[in-house]
Amino acid sequence: MQTIFLECGSVRLVPFSLADINLVRDLHSDPYGNRCTELSTDCSAVDAAELVKSSLQNQADLGFAKWKAVSDDGDFLGWAGFTPVSETSEISMNYCLPNDVLERDPGLPKRLVGALIGWFFKNTYFSHLIAIVRTDNRDVREVVKEAGFYHRESKVIEGMQADVFQMLSPSMQSYLMSA
Repeated sequence: MQTIFLECGSVRLVPFSLADINLVRDLHSDPYGNRCTELSTDCSAVDAAELVKSSLQNQADLGFAKWKAVSDDGDFLGWAGFTPVSETSEISMNYCLPNDVLERDPGLPKRLVGALIGWFFKNTYFSHLIAIVRTDNRDVREVVKEAGFYHRESKVIEGMQADVFQMLSPSMQSYLMSA
């Protein structure tokens, strides 16, 4: 039986396996189907193996990672989850879904991001979560803003112009509201 980390309606987030490298490579090879929020180096077809391997390592080390998104039937839909940001020791939430999945279910990104936020703050002790969004990705920008993230800064990350959005944990929000 496969571990399910998160269920979001008919979408399940499950661990990657090395056999998934070609699925990720194909997803990242489609320039029109790559609704990716991750840093540019992790969203190229060349880096598919690294994405899968680092996800497996992060899961073992941290208890969370990027996970494979699958349908009830087990069909590959993309990926979603979390990535450590080495330069700041923060955790970034990210996802990558192809356009055909978004056309069938336009509300999926909002539901998925909401479920990821809930899972993260329930299962970790981090004070905040970030989302790094390419400046040209308006769709993802709207999703994270509607989920409650606020713009923290704009910067170049690994050669990519990006906006960093942040959300405080519920306990940190309560603390700040009481101050």
